[in-house]
Amino acid sequence: MKKGIVIGVLALIVVTGWYLMKPKNKESFSAKDFEMATVTRGSVAYVVTASGKIQPINQVSVGTQVSGIIEEVLVDYNDEVKEGQLLARLDTSVLQENLNDAKARLDLATAKKKISDLNYERLNKLYKEKLISKANLEEAEIDLETAKANVLSSQADYNKAKRNYGYATITSPVSGTVISKEVEQGQTVAASLSTPTLFMIAEDLTKMQIEANIAEADIGVIKAGKAVSFTVDAYPNDKFDGVVQQIRLSPKEESNVVMYTVVIEVDNSSRKLLPGMTASVSIEVERAEDALLLPAMVLQFKPSAALRKTTDEVPNPDMLKNEDVVYQFKNGRLHPIVITKGISDMANIEIKSGLKEGDQVILEASSGKRRERK
Repeated sequence: MKKGIVIGVLALIVVTGWYLMKPKNKESFSAKDFEMATVTRGSVAYVVTASGKIQPINQVSVGTQVSGIIEEVLVDYNDEVKEGQLLARLDTSVLQENLNDAKARLDLATAKKKISDLNYERLNKLYKEKLISKANLEEAEIDLETAKANVLSSQADYNKAKRNYGYATITSPVSGTVISKEVEQGQTVAASLSTPTLFMIAEDLTKMQIEANIAEADIGVIKAGKAVSFTVDAYPNDKFDGVVQQIRLSPKEESNVVMYTVVIEVDNSSRKLLPGMTASVSIEVERAEDALLLPAMVLQFKPSAALRKTTDEVPNPDMLKNEDVVYQFKNGRLHPIVITKGISDMANIEIKSGLKEGDQVILEASSGKRRERK
């Protein structure tokens, strides 16, 4: 009996020693430790997004070049006006007095010129008969030239006064819609330093444009003629269409990002779109149909320190810009696959080569301690 106990104790010591001296196995993994993504077929589009304000293609500021009191305002917001239509009228009493004064000075200068002309002709005749000296004739000639200059100066003053009198009648330079009215009857406008804006006329509200800001990273793929779709908050369930008309060459910087203004033409025959609305713009640059697709998140997975012990070497570490690495799980090990990427819509990415439909790659590790992303 004692002999059996001794043998049992010795056996336990041997087993314990063998376990303690046995080399530790590397941590092993199974497919259950990972969440997989499957290569599928579908369509994907590379879309550039931006936002911008909707504005009329042509809007004209109507102002006045003379100061005065607004005597009458004949239009209101949203009124349709024709080219040449009277919009407002300034008080013309002071302008009329200026015009009358300029006309009187012109008449006086004209009369003086006539006298100087007659005097020159008379003295010229006397000079030819040698009845006066040449100095007398030259003096008369100078008086005549001075009178002519005074007539020209007075004529210019009269023309200016007449033109200013005409500026008191404010008319529309184009046919369109009044979208802004900055004056009311009785208001005084001062045009001494700058031309004040009285009205804003949108020439044609059935044709609008969006000025969208595109970052320099995306501007290279934007071309005139590209189709555009956009939405506005006022009609969240409606999608509107437009066309890229112009890429303006003057850049501006916003938060250290260089932006370019892209002008998009929009048909607004429905008159739903109003000036100043914010448009959320999508410009489809490229589309792939029946393409091999993977979730874009697979590119974020990178083996953690624990997983790298069971990860094979990347077959070609010197990858091109359009190449990347994804990982498959085979025979208890992570197997890297170099893929060639196509276009992406941020959610999915096109696979040009490296995988086939139905292949599975690691999306992420199920255990938090084994998950590691870029």
